[in-house]
Amino acid sequence: MPLRTEWIADLRRFGELAAGWDALLPKDSHPFDSHGWYEAWWKAFGGEGELAVCTVWRDGELAGGIPLSANGRRLKGLVNGHSGTFRPLARDGEAMEALIAAALARRPPELELPMLPAADGSLPLLESGAREAAMLPLAEPSYVSPIVDTSGDFEAWRKGSHSSWKGRLARYRRKMQRDHDAELEIVAVPGDLEAWLEEGLRLEASGWKGEAGTAILSAPETASFYRDIARRFHERGELRLSRIALDGEVVAFSFCILWGSRLYSLKVGYDETRRKLVPGLVMQLSIVERCFELGFEAYELLGETSDWKEKVSGDERRYVTLRAYPRRPVGLLRHSYRARLRPVLKSTYRRLRPRGR
Repeated sequence: MPLRTEWIADLRRFGELAAGWDALLPKDSHPFDSHGWYEAWWKAFGGEGELAVCTVWRDGELAGGIPLSANGRRLKGLVNGHSGTFRPLARDGEAMEALIAAALARRPPELELPMLPAADGSLPLLESGAREAAMLPLAEPSYVSPIVDTSGDFEAWRKGSHSSWKGRLARYRRKMQRDHDAELEIVAVPGDLEAWLEEGLRLEASGWKGEAGTAILSAPETASFYRDIARRFHERGELRLSRIALDGEVVAFSFCILWGSRLYSLKVGYDETRRKLVPGLVMQLSIVERCFELGFEAYELLGETSDWKEKVSGDERRYVTLRAYPRRPVGLLRHSYRARLRPVLKSTYRRLRPRGR
């Protein structure tokens, strides 16, 4: 049967796809693939463009979907800094190829798909589909997210690389428990979701993130998004929160989603006035240990790498941003700038900028 294309610009219509959309999820799916994630994302962040979800159907059933927004004629994935990953979804290769062809048939002046896993099977199909549509694809390396493999033995992990650093964190934890009335609730299903969540959000906003305007509570749309996500995944039984309290005061907080056998870290916060006890890192050590105890496959740290993430992780996931431009003068110029001129400018800036900045 031929595949039928439907573009969805109405949130109500997109809501009707929930069951069919989640039936598309592959075995290696992430919470960020789910219909609920995209619905919450659009409600919070979709004000600057129009919803443009490209779908393909076979025999009356949803066979593939790629959630996009349209700003003018430009198309972009429903993704931002609060997302973990992004990719098109389809039941099979035929549906994926038809989905990509349908999206590119709109001939956008630019198609932008950030946060695509570099190893995902959709990437080569997107690139070949762009060429078939007389467009120029460009896959730019984006960032690397560390992953802690927790499928083995905790003691082997603890004694592996950076064992002395892990040992220091364990000593800080013992010091907390010795010198304070310490309560550690790690990878827990919250008994009182609203209380735990609001307490954690206030903590996350109390330090440098609040001062820099990057905390969840710094923007109404961001706060609305995380509250919505917490409630949705709590209802599914997949929300996991962690916190450390000293003498009745919460000093560290973590917001995670358990998806299958993998734990995904969305947000963390800690009391910067207690920095000598490194409560944030003690909590991360405790989360890793708990993942081993519960038999989880991995703890996904998400976001870009950092010094502490490198010390606890051993695996990683690489991401790219895929852009495609039409073979027309403006498109050729944009492709040339990003593929050739922009890398040179970035390299020159890094070479010439003053040290220490």
